[in-house]
Amino acid sequence: MDAGHDLLARYRRMQHRWDFDQSISHFEHALDICPMDHPCRPAALFNLATAKFVSCQANETYPNFDIPISIFQDALELRPTGHPDRPATQLHLAIALLSRFMKQGFLTDADAAEELLSKVLNVCHANSLIHRAALLAIETSAGSTTANDLGQEQPTASIRPLPLNQLVDMTVQYIATCMLAEYCYVIWVIALCREVLPFHPVGRTFRWGALNNLTNALFTRFEYRGNDEDLDEAITLRREALALHPIGPTDWSRSLNDLAGRLSTRFDRRGNDEDLDEAITLHREALALHPVGHTDRYWLLNDLADLDEAIALHREALALCPIGHTDQSRLLNNLAKQLSTRFEHQGNAEDLDEAIVLQSDALALRLVGHPDRSQSLNDLANCLHTHFKWEALALHTVGDTDRSLSLNNLAVQLSTRFGHRGNGEDLDEAIAHHREALALRPVSHTDRYWSLNNLAGRLSTRFEHRGNDEDLNEAIAHHREALALCPVGHTDRSRSLTDLAGRLSTCFEHRGKDEDLDEAMALLSEALALCPIGNDEDLDEAIALHREALALRPVGHIDRYLPSNNFASQLYIRFETRGNDEDLDEAIALHREVLALLPGLSSSFQHRRSNDEEMEEAIALHREALALCPLGHTNRSLSLYGLAVQLGIRFDHQGNDEDLDEAIALHREALALYPVGHADRPWSLNGLADRLSTRFDHRGRVKDLNKSRDVLHCLLTLLTQHDPHQLRVHQSLAEVCLLFHRSRLDGNGPDEDIDSLNAAMDHFQAAANIVSGCLLPRLLHSHGTELEACTTTMRLLDTHMPATASVSSRHNVMSHFPSMFAVDAASCALRSGDVHRAVELLEQGRTVIWTQMTRLRTPLDDLQTRGDHAVTLMKRFKDLSSLLDKPPASRPEGTPRVDIEAEEIRYRHLVEDWNGAVEEIRKIEGFSRFLLPPLFSDLQDAARDGPIIMLIATKWSCNAIIILHKQPPTSIQLPTNFEKLKRLMLALQEAVEKDASPKGSQPALVKTLRELWNNVVRPVVENLGEFAQRGSRIWWCPTSLFNFLPLHAAGEYRANGESLSQQYTSSYTPSLTALMRARKSHDRSLSVFFTAIGQNRPAGALSTLDSVEPELELVRSLLLHPPTVSFTKITSIDATKSRAQCALRDNTWVHFACHGTQKFDEPFNSAFHMRDHPLSLLNITQMDLSRHQFAFLLACETAVGVPRSPDEVIHLAAGLQFAGVKSVVGTLWKVNDNTVQRLVKEFYTNLCGDGKMNSKRAARALHRAAQSLARDKDMPLDQHIVFMHIGV
Repeated sequence: MDAGHDLLARYRRMQHRWDFDQSISHFEHALDICPMDHPCRPAALFNLATAKFVSCQANETYPNFDIPISIFQDALELRPTGHPDRPATQLHLAIALLSRFMKQGFLTDADAAEELLSKVLNVCHANSLIHRAALLAIETSAGSTTANDLGQEQPTASIRPLPLNQLVDMTVQYIATCMLAEYCYVIWVIALCREVLPFHPVGRTFRWGALNNLTNALFTRFEYRGNDEDLDEAITLRREALALHPIGPTDWSRSLNDLAGRLSTRFDRRGNDEDLDEAITLHREALALHPVGHTDRYWLLNDLADLDEAIALHREALALCPIGHTDQSRLLNNLAKQLSTRFEHQGNAEDLDEAIVLQSDALALRLVGHPDRSQSLNDLANCLHTHFKWEALALHTVGDTDRSLSLNNLAVQLSTRFGHRGNGEDLDEAIAHHREALALRPVSHTDRYWSLNNLAGRLSTRFEHRGNDEDLNEAIAHHREALALCPVGHTDRSRSLTDLAGRLSTCFEHRGKDEDLDEAMALLSEALALCPIGNDEDLDEAIALHREALALRPVGHIDRYLPSNNFASQLYIRFETRGNDEDLDEAIALHREVLALLPGLSSSFQHRRSNDEEMEEAIALHREALALCPLGHTNRSLSLYGLAVQLGIRFDHQGNDEDLDEAIALHREALALYPVGHADRPWSLNGLADRLSTRFDHRGRVKDLNKSRDVLHCLLTLLTQHDPHQLRVHQSLAEVCLLFHRSRLDGNGPDEDIDSLNAAMDHFQAAANIVSGCLLPRLLHSHGTELEACTTTMRLLDTHMPATASVSSRHNVMSHFPSMFAVDAASCALRSGDVHRAVELLEQGRTVIWTQMTRLRTPLDDLQTRGDHAVTLMKRFKDLSSLLDKPPASRPEGTPRVDIEAEEIRYRHLVEDWNGAVEEIRKIEGFSRFLLPPLFSDLQDAARDGPIIMLIATKWSCNAIIILHKQPPTSIQLPTNFEKLKRLMLALQEAVEKDASPKGSQPALVKTLRELWNNVVRPVVENLGEFAQRGSRIWWCPTSLFNFLPLHAAGEYRANGESLSQQYTSSYTPSLTALMRARKSHDRSLSVFFTAIGQNRPAGALSTLDSVEPELELVRSLLLHPPTVSFTKITSIDATKSRAQCALRDNTWVHFACHGTQKFDEPFNSAFHMRDHPLSLLNITQMDLSRHQFAFLLACETAVGVPRSPDEVIHLAAGLQFAGVKSVVGTLWKVNDNTVQRLVKEFYTNLCGDGKMNSKRAARALHRAAQSLARDKDMPLDQHIVFMHIGV
């Protein structure tokens, strides 16, 4: 029911029909769950009846009051005589009956209503609200019955004594003065007034009164709802009433004044100067009707403004008000406020003195119990406080014990004025006064702590504006002393910890010392521990109270903006705490309402920028904020910068040149307002340089690029030696230099303008050498780079990756990295003629995540023979690697941020220690390249059992590199390009998805495989002839788009046509390093431990895989018998995630038969589906499978990579190989049950047919099995090429 009330209240404010319908639904649901004997059923009936009654009032054309009346009657029956809520129910039922009587004219309704109202009067106290409302309803019903019966203006001889017009007047007056009636009563009165008005046509005597009544009722509803239509209609009707009113009577001036008040209200809402001018004119006209000496002149004078004129008029009004008049205190208070305002603007002490006297007189007239006494006390206190602050210092000479307090107060005032006007002299004087105050408060002084904090705060402010290191150092020193004055247990220790941490963080940002950041984090951790955890119930209660407060100030209320703003702030706090989008949406709506209520003010609320509409709104708000910051305003530079940034963002989205030009102009103006030394000047320079570079990109204006470079060089000179922000500046300068290099390469050839290229490299190297700050921004070059830049960036990426704790976080880092970077870098090396470097860059940049994982599992047996120091280093390295290799502990929801940050610091220190151990190991003879990226000479060992073909596809060219064991590599430019490959990949995907014809033919698939043969595979085969014998093995190491093409299946597919499978046995490898690691021999057991894991109905599956059990039994029958093979099988309900992990860990040969999925957005969540939970790739990577020989993955898409990730080899099959499995068979797409049975039989027959089990034979066994399937003309082509072999 509470939700229903909230929605109904919001409907009354906002008039959104959806809210109203939902409120009725909530009330109906509440009634449904309250049976006949439930104690809450009467309330549920009453609430539903009220909502239905409001619905009838909203539908003025065809209202049906029968339903709410019936429900009110049901509620009344359940509230017998003596029930505390019976009178209220009777009152509402009576009003509903009267409303039906007004529409339909049944006198029985009027009689029943009168009877109910009489009963209410008999049981309620005469001063109660219900009694007064019932009495008003009786009087009103009398008038309405008379008008309905007789259709005339004059009163009738009836037991109902008052004429209709007079009773409506009473109703309106009651609502307007008491403000206690419900919203529905307001609507009822408006409806009544509208029915009365036709009985007073133009020319009738009483039309003026009828118009006034309707005007007052409309304005009352406006105060509830804030609907501008009500205000406009009220003003229109008031004009008509004024035109009907004869000039001269005593109430003419009040009519003028009333219309002026309505116009003033509309001006406050819309800011239309015409309304304000007319209101002033009407006030002056009303004043002219009351000459000096008139008894009512004082309250008219009180309405006129303009500060000096207002003070003169307030004086006259006060002089005219008789002593003892009830308005005298109000007039004294008004004049005092105006004088105080003039003092604040002009500084005339006489105004302040007089204001204090007047406030004292007003307070004397407002005795204890007076409703305005608290306001008078507050106003007088404010005046006295202001007077004290400005005179106190003059009263305290040097040496006076209170002088320090006066100095402090004056300093605070000067700081405040600096914040408003930006005058540096005020800030300097404030600091001087704070210093003197501190000197007067020795170490033992009780207020020294506050003096230290105040002085430190002002020094920090000056540092932010001028960048003087001495100010920052002194501020930190004062904060340290203040903290020392707050021992553990002191109430202010938390604040002191936070203040010092803030200054240390500023110091870190400025100088880049990690010690400052670590100390700041430690201080904040201690401060957080001293602050109790916020109680969610308190926050919820606060929000509920804010809702109630807001409901008491309906739309249109003059003070509505304040509770709206407070309510929005609380909702935003809850959004930040719980992440509920509804809270954020409501907060944004309330902030927009505040903006509408306060024209000229812009919201500082930062909301989402998810679409063009919100971006346009953001720009509009920034423009409005800028308009409020004229020249000389301290925040103008910030507003200029903010608007420039937003316009730059819109240019990036929409490409409007005007936005870019305006952004640059605003950046220039903002920069002019930041003096040298200002903390924000560097970022203003950076913003200007960035946009100038952008304009050069779009228009080619060399002077923009020159200016951008000059600005960045200027910015670099402003930064200290250890400032971590140098990183961004060096990166920007490198990109600008590359733009110079490229723009001139276009016309001058590759050998010219080497200076620009060298300068770019210098800045890239400088960025690489900066140890502080986040490493990742160094890597994100938005422009292509030359070879040295590629090398530098690879090194930076390799440095950054260990700093992230989890595999998923490392992948998240990689997802922000340019997706083709490694391949582009290799292509760059090929264009430079350096094939060796191309291979090294590919190896280093495509397997970063796997490389980091395997480094932590590196065997160090050779170190044992290098002495005690080497053995100690080996143990230290293993211990640290073991700690780093552990998956991060899962954090329960609500884990304090301080605990998370502490864990991150601990991990970072572990990484630093691990790096230190690695550096020490590299100092040992023979270990100088320990864990460094391998050189090409090392990588060649991967090809000792056969050639490896690396395939590269970029926008510049498509290449194949043939790597041989003892010979130089061969680079081949393929007769295709990136776009053709992309079309080929898409065509292949479409062809595979199409069903084969009844004869098994798939012409579209054949066409793609022919193109693959002609443009990719055949050129390679033609070059392999002299290096590899026919029938031997070759390995493919594809990159980019090549990862999604079945290279092993390429061929002409015609009679006597050529194909790859006729000439070579193909395997794949995700990287050269992975293949080399798989070849390292381990002592093999004489017995083969083989497990078959099958799941025919995983969690969430709607159907059963009927082929799983027969498949596993077939595998059992084809394997060798014990003791050669020890076979175990887990299936069905036994095949849970934990059982599968145990089986995978304990057996060196494994066969999976289950569902499998590849998650492109989160590849480490790719998984085999078990009975309870998926066995994910992430789970597999955390296992040591270095002694495992073979894995057969009969699940869909187990060897499909991630197209948008630069580390493209993140799939289940590759994961098993990187975890240590030497030989893996996976699938490229969906496999049919019939294919599975036949392929399994052929594969294991070939693998085990001679009585031996050797994982190195898996590739040939798969090759022969696929050839066997190919001889079946009825089998679809896609099914006998779906399998691929990875590894040795």
